Amino acid sequence: MNSNHCRALTLRALVAICLTALLVADSRAQTEAALKNNKDGSGVDVVVQGALDSELQPLLAALEGKEQIQIAAWTFWRGRIGAKRVVVSRTEVGPINAVAATTLAVVNFKPKLIINQGMAGANDPELKVFDIVVGETTVDYGAFGSSHADAGQGIDTSRWTPIPHRLRIDGKERKTYQRFAGDGEAMSVALETPYKRGRVTKGVIGSAFEFNKEIDRLTLVRKTFGLSSEDMESAFSAGAAEGFTTRFLAIRVISDSEFHSPKLEEAAGEYCAAFVVEVIRRMK
Repeated sequence: MNSNHCRALTLRALVAICLTALLVADSRAQTEAALKNNKDGSGVDVVVQGALDSELQPLLAALEGKEQIQIAAWTFWRGRIGAKRVVVSRTEVGPINAVAATTLAVVNFKPKLIINQGMAGANDPELKVFDIVVGETTVDYGAFGSSHADAGQGIDTSRWTPIPHRLRIDGKERKTYQRFAGDGEAMSVALETPYKRGRVTKGVIGSAFEFNKEIDRLTLVRKTFGLSSEDMESAFSAGAAEGFTTRFLAIRVISDSEFHSPKLEEAAGEYCAAFVVEVIRRMK
């Protein structure tokens, strides 16, 4: 390689680095400006979360004066639904995303209430596809410790014991949470909101980074935790909200049931989001 060619490649690399730095700086500046555009500094009324685009469309359609804000890997849209100042949050899927998105939402938007909503599988055989579960509590059903067993003794779920979560609220004594309570006021509004596609019932919403299709597994976690439904985010968002002493409610629609309707009905996500729009409109 001759020296002129080498210098040209070096110059191109430097130009690319400079352009990338400018783009990153501009993106950060836009994000910071958007975040500072909070006129009275009091925060928003509601942050409403969904993991997938299909769980957000009715919310985004209802959001007036939409403003998109990108913070690292997570996307937020700020605006109004009725009289409420609302941020719609695409958390993405799973516990890591749920905790990160919830933390960013609390720190940057200071919501009075967080609603985590979307699709869920049924643990209760009585629940039908499109029924809605309002989370009286949420629980991480995937955390277990087992007692010792020698090689060859097999796997025995009777030796498993659920592990609770612990939070040091305000940096003081650690508090143990077997489950996280849903906000009572928001739950009452949700339970009274009309819905034409199925039942609306309160229940225990379970979360784990699992997708269970084995009836015996579903039966086990229902027996152990009293679950109505299972998803991958609700309980983890609830735990993060609890750490910030922020009100929280999970609302989940049944999208599939291994007991009688194993096919995933993706339209359920839109139905749940549309229901949550009405819940927000009815809040005082």
